Amino acid sequence: MARNKQLYADNGVEISKATINVGDEVTLLYSGLLAKSGADSVYAHIGYGENWEDKAFVPMEKVEDVFKATIKVSHPEKLNVAFKDSVDNWDNNSQQNYSFDVTAKASKSSASKEKKTAAKASSSKSEAVKEKAETKAKTAKAKSTSAKSATKSTAKKSASDKATTTKKSSAAKKNSKYTTLC
Repeated sequence: MARNKQLYADNGVEISKATINVGDEVTLLYSGLLAKSGADSVYAHIGYGENWEDKAFVPMEKVEDVFKATIKVSHPEKLNVAFKDSVDNWDNNSQQNYSFDVTAKASKSSASKEKKTAAKASSSKSEAVKEKAETKAKTAKAKSTSAKSATKSTAKKSASDKATTTKKSSAAKKNSKYTTLC
């Protein structure tokens, strides 16, 4: 847990970090009123800011006489916590809740992970774009080669047609001479 005396330690509420950043995972320990009253299970009710945005009930694990839960901090506003047991008894710090300040910036390790993930995504994206360009180039080359072959084939056919036409023409002239002589 944090080294300094915690704000709510007298109420049996402790959090693993003195400074909480967005993206951090913090461990919440509860040995307060509900635990002392013999609760068999406890849930941390969490939310952010004055309006308790993104409210959630997080089940806590009982380890000896202490309930424990790990929470991923997802908002830059105050982290609010209250506790309830399985029969709906609440510990909400006399309606004041247990609130912890959250710093907007992500911790160095979270920011570093995000940068690495973004770099990998960018690298993968540029590789995909490069592969797509190479595929287009190969397709264009294949079409060009096919078009050249088709042109050569058409030219050969044309030459062949001309030769056939010339032969037919020569044969027709011979036949006409023969007909004239007869």
